[in-house]
Amino acid sequence: MDFLNRFIAQNTGILWYPSLLLGILIILVIVLTVWGRLFFRRDYNKNSPQVKPFNSGNLEEIDYNIASSNLFWGFRKALESYYAVMISSHSGDLNDYLKWLAISIAICFLLIAGGLL
Repeated sequence: MDFLNRFIAQNTGILWYPSLLLGILIILVIVLTVWGRLFFRRDYNKNSPQVKPFNSGNLEEIDYNIASSNLFWGFRKALESYYAVMISSHSGDLNDYLKWLAISIAICFLLIAGGLL
């Protein structure tokens, strides 16, 4: 029983069983690995065109430089109003950014101090 007590923390008031948690993690990794090998596709090949980026159906390996504005067009279009506000508030002055950093840190300290009182 003394051997078992070394691996299981008793009378601590918290749930801390490292050997049990490690065993659950190992079992979970084994189950997910077996599940992945059974149900995922096996036709993936690293040396085939599957690994090449999709460029509108063009199979030639030329001109794969796609600008980020084109690649992430949907995100930029969906967040257009957010970007408009952020671009208009961008001054490029380091003092403005440091001012907002100091204000943010002060607010965090106030929130922490208020929570501790």
